[in-house]
Amino acid sequence: MESFCTEYRNGSSPEKPSTEKSTATVGTVFQIQRFSIHDGPGIRTTVFLKGCPMRCLWCHNPESMKPETELGYRRNRCVGCGQCVLACPQGALTVCKEGIRRDGALCQVCLACTAACPTGAMEAYGRRMTPAEAADAVRLDKRYYDKTGGGATFSGGEPLSQPEFVRETAELLRREGIRTAIETSLYAAPHALEEVAPICDYIMTDIKVMDDAVHQKVTGCSNRRILANLVRLARYPVPVLIRIPVVPGINDSAQNAEQTARFLFENTPYRKIELLPMHKLATHKYEALGLDYPAQDIPLPTEEAVRQMARTLRTMGMEVLEK
Repeated sequence: MESFCTEYRNGSSPEKPSTEKSTATVGTVFQIQRFSIHDGPGIRTTVFLKGCPMRCLWCHNPESMKPETELGYRRNRCVGCGQCVLACPQGALTVCKEGIRRDGALCQVCLACTAACPTGAMEAYGRRMTPAEAADAVRLDKRYYDKTGGGATFSGGEPLSQPEFVRETAELLRREGIRTAIETSLYAAPHALEEVAPICDYIMTDIKVMDDAVHQKVTGCSNRRILANLVRLARYPVPVLIRIPVVPGINDSAQNAEQTARFLFENTPYRKIELLPMHKLATHKYEALGLDYPAQDIPLPTEEAVRQMARTLRTMGMEVLEK
C-alpha cells in the first residue's frame, strides 16, 4: 500500500497486475455495518475496507487510513483490570496513571489483548476476510434488499485500493441477485476502476475541491487523477451520485461550487450532487489511535452556508440533495 501511495503522489501509476485470476484473494475489512440507509438506495450492508491513499483533514474514519490491522484503545471503556497487560506475550502494555500505555516498538498487533479485555477498551481495527466470508455476511439481509431496492455497498477507506477483493465479493453477491455499490474517492489506478465499475449498480464519489493546490493541501493528493477517473467513469452505464463534503474555508465558496458544476457539465453526464456537511463525530476514533484530530480548528458549516452552496449549484443547473 505504501508504494501505491508513493507512486500516485509522484504522479505515476502502478503497473497493471497480471490478469491471471487469484485463487486466494483476501481483503482487509474494518467493519461490516448492517441496515445502513445512507450508503446508497434502500437498506444496505456496508463493507468498510482498510487502506486509503488520501489524508483528508476532516476524515471521519481514521481507522481506515492504514491498510494493515491496527490496535485502538478506548480509555473511557477501560476499568484498569490489567487483563490485557497479562495477556500480551510481548510485554508491550503497562498500566499507568493515564490508563494503558502501549510500546509500539514491542507490540506486534497479535490482538491477544483484545481477546482478554472484558470491556472492549482494547479494540482491533481490521480483519482479513475472503470474498466468500464477506458475501456470507452481506447475504444475511437479502430479504430487506429485495423489499427496499438495497444491497451491498463497498466503502472505506478506499475500496478501489482492494479491487480484486471488491470484484470477487460483488460477483458472488450478484449471482444471487444482490445489488452492489461503491463509495469511492476515485483516487485509484485506472485499471482498478475498470475492474470494479462494470459490476456496480450504483457509484458514489466525492469532488472535494476543484483547486488542485488546495486539494493537495487538505488531502495530501492531487485531484487530477480523480477528475480523470470521473471522466473515464462516464463510459459505464451506471448511475453516479457526486457528493461534496462541505468544509468551511476550504470548499464552501460560490467559486468552488461554480467550478464543480462547470466541470461536470463540460466533461460528464452527471447532474446530481449531494452536499454532506462536515461533522466532528469521529474525535474519539483519533483518540483511540493516539492521533491528533487535524480538523480541530475547522468550524462546522452553518445551515445557511450549506443552503447558499445549494442555491449556487442549482443556479448552475445541478440537482442538489441536502442531508
